[in-house]
Order: sequence, then structure tokens, then C-alpha cells
Amino acid sequence: MVVDSPRTYHEVTRYLQEIAPDLCDRVMLFDKRTPIFDEYRIEEGINNILSKRVPLSNGGSLVIEQTEALVSIDVNGGHGMLGQETSQEKAVLDVNLAAAKQIARELRLRDIGGIIVVDFIDMADESNRRLVYEEVKKAVEKDRSMVKVSELSKHGLMEMTRKRVRPSVTFMISEPCTCCHGTGRVEALETSFSKIEHEICRLLAASYKKPDPENAKSWPRFVLRVDRHMCNYLTSGKRTKLAVLSSSLKVWILLKVARGFSRGMFEVKPFTDEQENDDHQVAISRLQRTKAKTFIPNTKLTLFPIKKWKTRGK
Repeated sequence: MVVDSPRTYHEVTRYLQEIAPDLCDRVMLFDKRTPIFDEYRIEEGINNILSKRVPLSNGGSLVIEQTEALVSIDVNGGHGMLGQETSQEKAVLDVNLAAAKQIARELRLRDIGGIIVVDFIDMADESNRRLVYEEVKKAVEKDRSMVKVSELSKHGLMEMTRKRVRPSVTFMISEPCTCCHGTGRVEALETSFSKIEHEICRLLAASYKKPDPENAKSWPRFVLRVDRHMCNYLTSGKRTKLAVLSSSLKVWILLKVARGFSRGMFEVKPFTDEQENDDHQVAISRLQRTKAKTFIPNTKLTLFPIKKWKTRGK
């Protein structure tokens, strides 16, 4: 045990002297100027626990996916997989043997329990599959939790079970992402743009007013609130997506950036007369070509009252 606090060190040694004096020499006082977590690379280890990809010493890697039902571990080969027949089979065996040792270690570090399915790289030789199975059984013997291992199938799959005592370390020190809701992927901007278009079409269908397509003054007006990523997507390019959407649907769109919106969130509302009579100025999105390639939150658009809004030509 390594302790970086003199007070805690004396408390621990005093306690051990009363119940187990022979263990006092196992407690060490860390008195270096370097933080103890940096000295023993603890922070790096915690970051590695949160990472899905674990590199192997021979160039391969593990990809660990934790779900509520089970944990899947995929073994990927590295540059050493290239070769002919026998040499390639040997390279696959080396990667699988290294993965077997690392998998047992990751199960202990991450405290993973329940059903674990491991997808090893396919091997043609039955004796090689047996070697990998024996290596996994030998590696999990160090685990204090009960681990059961099944033999590899002909497709290279291995089923394992590990006694679950508490939630895994990943779920204890992290929480689901509010943007992707724990899926690890966010909605594409093109998909969000399509949803915005469909929402405006629904509002147009529900409206009792029938505008004249030839008279731009009669076009409905909407307020569109989006996140900064969608704002950049709508206002960039030679002909902005906002201009295309406005001209195709025959509507005027007032674009606003909502600070509290995460990726993919948007809100479309009709622009009411109360808003038009408001004394505050409204930011009108420019439909012509924008010079800025990236969105800058502090950039100010042209501000002018809605009453002075003149119809622009297409």
C-alpha cells in the first residue's frame, strides 16, 4: 500500500500494529514532489478503462462493447496478419493468445460481470483453437470472481460468464451521453435537415392560410431554432441550405441559435403577429452566400426590425 499523506500513513500503521504487526512493512509513504497518480500512471489507467479500444502488444486490438444484456469483445488483427497460409495462421494464433491474456486482465480491471461473448480471429487448425481455450482458462485463474469459459466454436466465438458483484467500473465512473443517449453515435446533419423540412411541411398543411407562390409577401414566416452545428450546416456553401429550403417550400425562415440545444435538436414555430410588434430586434438569417466557413458564436448577423423586412428577389 502506497500512501501520499503522512497523517493517513501514521493512522494506517498504528492500526496495523494493533491487529497485524507483520503487515506494517507493506505500507509505504510516498514523499516525492510528483503527484502519486502521475508517478504510477493511475490517470492513464482510468482513461484506458473508459476507452472501448484496447491495443495489444503485437499490433492487434480489442474492442469492448458493454450493453445491459451482455458484453461483446472483438479481437482485431494488426499489420502482422499479412502472410501466406502457414505464416498467417501463426500470426493469427499469436494475436489470439495475446488477446486471451489481455481479456482476462480487462475483465478484472473493469469489473465486468454477466455474459461475455468473445469473437476471436478465425483459425483453421483445431489444435490452435484448443491452445487459445487453454490460455483463456489459465488467465482467468487469477480472478477472484467465479469465471466459466466455454470452448471456441468453429466460427471463433467463445462464451464466458463472470459473477457480477456490483456494476462495472465504466458504469460507476461515467454516465450516458446526453447527445447520443449512450449509443455512441449522433444523428447526421442531413437527417436533421430532412426532419426540419418535414416539420415545416406539417405546419403548412395545418395552416388555414393559402399563400400565393408568386407573391413572396404572402409566404408564411417561421422561426427555426437549432444548435450551432445545424446553424453552420444551414448557412454555409455557395447556395445555403436555408435558401434552398425557403425557396422550395415558399416560406420565410428566421434562424436562431439556441444555446441549450444539443446536436440534432430543433424547434419550428410560426412567426406570430405578437412577435412582429415586439420592440426587440430579431436576427434574420442571410439567404445569400456566406463568407464564413465555420460558425463563430460571437459573430453578429445583420439586425433590423421585422416591420422593415422587405421582400427579396429569388
